[in-house]
Amino acid sequence: MAFSTRIYADYGMEKKTGTDKYHALGTILELPDGREFKYAKAGAVALGQGKTVASAAPIAHHDMDLVTAATAVGATSITVTLEGTLATEDQYADGYIYTNDATGEGQIYRIAGHDAIDSAGSGAIDLAENDKVAVATVATTLSGLHVNPYSGVVISPATVVTRTVGVPATAIAAAAYGWVQTKGLASVLIGGTTELGEPVRVHGNGGTAGAIIGLIRGGTNEDEQEVGVMLGVVAASGDYGLVFLNID
Repeated sequence: MAFSTRIYADYGMEKKTGTDKYHALGTILELPDGREFKYAKAGAVALGQGKTVASAAPIAHHDMDLVTAATAVGATSITVTLEGTLATEDQYADGYIYTNDATGEGQIYRIAGHDAIDSAGSGAIDLAENDKVAVATVATTLSGLHVNPYSGVVISPATVVTRTVGVPATAIAAAAYGWVQTKGLASVLIGGTTELGEPVRVHGNGGTAGAIIGLIRGGTNEDEQEVGVMLGVVAASGDYGLVFLNID
């Protein structure tokens, strides 16, 4: 099924959610005022509006160094052997397979789907239509699997560094689809000190899950992901403040 990668809609579209998938994950929604959102699927826990959300963490036994079968140029699937964790059917559909070491390293392909693969078992990863193998792999090639960055999205953790992908415009139920904002004015949970006009970052490293904080140079948050600029009255910690998002 073909999907448009960008759609234009009127105000309110960004607040529509549901269990049916209507767009490709990562599709951009642009409103008349220029605000932008990405289409995402929540993980096992519901996402609250105004909180930063992040990609699901990679699975350690799937993310790299998987033994990869020799594959010829032009092939439409790549067979890999998992390590200690099984993969359910189409767990990586819309995601990516990349070669991380040896012959063919540096390649990345979009995944169409795959059958279930047992723990330590082998299985064929079917590539997206027209995304064929460009560089042959050999028996020593190693690869990794990664879900689509907008699949299984979680509230940005307070202690683990992950890539924040947006801020939901409205609550998104567990395993449901909805829109997360990436650009433009948004109401976002404040987790600490901020100043008008200053850059704001994800409040990780022992901070508040789903919140942002101002850049504290030489402090505990200087290495966290920057997501925008404070724009409006500075809100107290625990409140929601106006932020001009610029996530990607």
